[in-house]
Amino acid sequence: MIGRPVAGLPREAATVLVRQMTDDDRAAVRTVLEGEWGLPVVSISGVYDPSTLRGLLTVEEGELVGLCTYRLDDGNCEVVTLNSFREGRGVGSALLMAARAIAEEHDARLWLITTNDNLEALAFYQRRGMDIVALHRGFGDVVRLAKPGVSQLGDGAIPLRHAFELAF
Repeated sequence: MIGRPVAGLPREAATVLVRQMTDDDRAAVRTVLEGEWGLPVVSISGVYDPSTLRGLLTVEEGELVGLCTYRLDDGNCEVVTLNSFREGRGVGSALLMAARAIAEEHDARLWLITTNDNLEALAFYQRRGMDIVALHRGFGDVVRLAKPGVSQLGDGAIPLRHAFELAF
């Protein structure tokens, strides 16, 4: 699964090589995640520094082009962060499918959340077969408790209020 094409992906994603994050990657991953997300990252399951979690990377010519961090516990595999730095090339799809394969290897349900203002992410996950399985009302307030600088307005000036939970 890791480091070879994954069946069922768009043609572009089938050639993306995914590998496990190593301890040697953690400092660089933390820097990237801090810039992309601001740390800590808040989920309905808790508050995390994702650079301490398990992770998957895609690297091209020594450059990080994609990153996914995840947690495995009690029959669940939660994608905590997913970033593609090369949009439209299958990087995000390859990472998501690699995480799904890991979940299946552990007989775990793969799930994640995204906020109500993140319309691109909602579309991305649904196009890849994930279903919205729950609405977590008031999640924006939970995020602001852990990260007081988070604005009331999210992407596209949409109020950041809730989280959608998606799963395969």
